[in-house]
Amino acid sequence: MLRVSLKFFFTLSLFLLPLFSFHILIIYYFFDLFWSENIIISYIFNLILAQVIYSGTYFFSKSISLSSILFYCIGTVLKFILFLLFLYPKFTFDGIISKTELSAFFIPYFTCLLIETYELSKFLNSKE
Repeated sequence: MLRVSLKFFFTLSLFLLPLFSFHILIIYYFFDLFWSENIIISYIFNLILAQVIYSGTYFFSKSISLSSILFYCIGTVLKFILFLLFLYPKFTFDGIISKTELSAFFIPYFTCLLIETYELSKFLNSKE
């Protein structure tokens, strides 16, 4: 299981690192900001929670496939709830949410979600 988790971590990191760099460049050139607020926290938050959800789903798929589906659904909802509890107050601290703040969370969120879904579907389909 550790090997599978590490492989997913490296796959996810290989997508997120260039995306992070490109994201910073776009913010710098189009919004004239050197650094978007909370962008590092957002990328790390999404990376860690995607890793936890993937590893948990993989672990539960070894025993009962229904448990793995339930864990994935609960984990995805929990990820968004944790965003609302911990990151959303940081984004709304000044009373407004700018485009850069909005993109700082949702770009890594959807990227992690897509990669996580693709890798899990590839793994779960290979089990059949």
